Amino acid sequence: MNILITGATGFIGKNLVHYLQKENELFFLVRPTTDRKLLKEENTIEFTDDIIFLSQYLKKNRIEGIVHLASLYVKEHTTKQVKDIILSNIYLGTALLEACKLSDVKWFLNTGSIWQNYNVDDFSEEYCPVNLYAASKQAFITMAKYYTETSSIRFCTLKLCDTFGNNDTRKKIFALFDSIVATGETLDMTKGEQLMDILNIEDVVKGFYQLIQQLHQGKNSRQEYVLTSGHQIKLKDLAKIYEIRNNVKLNINWGKRSYNSREVMRPYVGVKLEGWQPENLSHLGILTGGVIISQLNVMLPRFIIRRWHEKTVIYSRRERVYRKKPCRISF
Repeated sequence: MNILITGATGFIGKNLVHYLQKENELFFLVRPTTDRKLLKEENTIEFTDDIIFLSQYLKKNRIEGIVHLASLYVKEHTTKQVKDIILSNIYLGTALLEACKLSDVKWFLNTGSIWQNYNVDDFSEEYCPVNLYAASKQAFITMAKYYTETSSIRFCTLKLCDTFGNNDTRKKIFALFDSIVATGETLDMTKGEQLMDILNIEDVVKGFYQLIQQLHQGKNSRQEYVLTSGHQIKLKDLAKIYEIRNNVKLNINWGKRSYNSREVMRPYVGVKLEGWQPENLSHLGILTGGVIISQLNVMLPRFIIRRWHEKTVIYSRRERVYRKKPCRISF
């Protein structure tokens, strides 16, 4: 299958390219400022606002589908960033859809965020953006409606929760934990009561792969799915699990910072991608048998961690508190 990918040099993009390139011919749409040294140069096109040229490129290379990952993420924008957010998150995708319509591309997989559904009921389709970034992601979906109404292109959005994995250079929560362990610095944080929903990148790319197959075969039944771990955990408990897994103590001043005005205290729960299940949940402390470390709370100090046959085994000093047999955790 010939697939064009935007955002191929980002964290998710690099991992997805590695996963897809074995079975597919991949092409890449990049910005003029993109560092493309890791991309196949002969399969790379630079976007220069020439939509006709882009449509000709798609047609010439018989592109069957698009995976649109490129975006500009800004948690709290400044007035100077408004234009760039709109250009990156609305205009680029719309220009690409216009080119797709002119070149008969079959499907378009868009990447969304659960931040588009702030503080709404589970499985609700109500739109409520956390920030301007989330608003721009929703605005692009609105633009896409025109193209699905006036062409045969199959459009679907895959909304993501937080993600992490090896070689992640973003300043996400596990990177912050790693940093204070390495430097010995103290991190000021909120009370840590907000719930987190975090997926390993390996599960994320498998979700993309599955939806690509469904779109290619015309079997997707919805225009929106969500990838979720299915296990929401308090930030404070996530830190405890990190300490257990790495045998460290995190220097965190809990409650030193105030929550943001639109802090996500409970992640959105939407319709999960059919047939997909996350397999890597050890970062959330999911044990064999479904026991969750974070639910043990004050009992955690009663546990001893040691290595045995290259597995981490948790033992209780009081068998009646937990279980008689040791429980292995695969990390």
